[in-house]
Amino acid sequence: MSKVGMGLLLAAVLVLTPVWAAAAEFKVGVVDGMDVVSKSAAGKGVQDSIKRKSDELSKPFAQKRQELAKQVEDFQKQASVMKEDARKTKAAELEKKMQDFQKQGADAEKQLQQYQEQQLAPLFQKLEGAVKTVAMQEKLDMVLDKRNAGLLFMDPKLDITEKVRSSFGK
Repeated sequence: MSKVGMGLLLAAVLVLTPVWAAAAEFKVGVVDGMDVVSKSAAGKGVQDSIKRKSDELSKPFAQKRQELAKQVEDFQKQASVMKEDARKTKAAELEKKMQDFQKQGADAEKQLQQYQEQQLAPLFQKLEGAVKTVAMQEKLDMVLDKRNAGLLFMDPKLDITEKVRSSFGK
């Protein structure tokens, strides 16, 4: 091998050695964040709160749904004996009531989603702190969330969920 070829080979080895060494020390952890949050006391409290809010928002809809169903049933029974103008007017009225009902349902759903996000935000901030604490203790370079990372396989020794759960509970 020529001196130039040997020099290039030596330069490549010297340049790439730190990259290989760093790659060998790269440590990754995996955590199931939703598991940590949902099984914590605070998480269970938030789940109960969200369920109560859902029940509160959906209670009026059950009664309205029954009333609307009854009105539609009555209309269907009477439609055959009604004059065409009256039938069209009643059908339009019922259609508007159904649209209003659906809009109110969508609004309630949006309210519930906003409430859920508001209630969960502090827990996810706390989770982030717990993950950072464990990552620093374990000297991890990266932590992936088991559910959101598109993770198809992992060595179980990478799972730091229990350590994060312990840190989260403090």
